[in-house]
Amino acid sequence: MSIDDATPAEWDATRKDRYYDNRDPREVPYAPDPVNKPQHYRVGGEIECIDYIYQQLGSGVKDYILGNVHKYLHRHRFKGQALEDLKKAQWYLSKLIMEEEQGG
Repeated sequence: MSIDDATPAEWDATRKDRYYDNRDPREVPYAPDPVNKPQHYRVGGEIECIDYIYQQLGSGVKDYILGNVHKYLHRHRFKGQALEDLKKAQWYLSKLIMEEEQGG
């Protein structure tokens, strides 16, 4: 199945298994969130970049995720957004842990 053939219900089901959301559950669900749901990573407002990367890389996605953990840990001291970058590293690390738990 291609990423282009997925129905909205299939996307929702996929997201439940893949996304770690480190936001406080009391937050407004549609508040801007540069860590868990960055708007600039969405294609056409529906497909998230990480889903496209999963489709393109298959099992190689774990290396991509690990690279992002390293990237955000490295740059958190230099870019002026230390807390946001550490949260992004945590988000990717949680995804990597889920991949391992799911045998990915």
